[in-house]
Amino acid sequence: MSEVNIVFAPSSSLRNISEDVGEDEFGEELEKHMEDMLNKMHELNGVGLAGVQVGDSRRILVADSGSNPMMMVNPKITDKSEAKVTFQEGCLSLPGFVLDVERSESVDIEYFTPLGEKRNDKLFGTEAVVVQHEMDHLDGITLLDKVSKLKRDIYTRKIKKLKRRIKRRIEQSNQVYY
Repeated sequence: MSEVNIVFAPSSSLRNISEDVGEDEFGEELEKHMEDMLNKMHELNGVGLAGVQVGDSRRILVADSGSNPMMMVNPKITDKSEAKVTFQEGCLSLPGFVLDVERSESVDIEYFTPLGEKRNDKLFGTEAVVVQHEMDHLDGITLLDKVSKLKRDIYTRKIKKLKRRIKRRIEQSNQVYY
């Protein structure tokens, strides 16, 4: 099991804008951390995970929509297609929440590998959508920002109620009965 843990909404840390990874941070330690993120993402049947979703404030993301796992450090979208696609998106930080989101069908992206190698790729379809979703996270944006305040409040209340219920069950299970 991975050492990383998912940060759930409505945590205010999901609103933070991620910071660039410094030159001295590239290397095997960063690569191992991002491999752990990939493993956690796969454990939870996810297709993408940003650093902020595991409590890491750096601009890092992992993605795997089925064709090839990607680890991106300091990613920047350099061009987006005018053509759009709509996908039903979910989020590991927002359990049970799904939303149809329109995004660019393809993106040109510049990034570094965890070991510091510079890359440029053109992503299409699902890969492009996943990376755009994760880059939103790096900019402090979640799917909740793409819905009305009413829908956001309903979801937030539902999650808080669920957390209280889980906490009560844990507390009850710790009771000793004689």
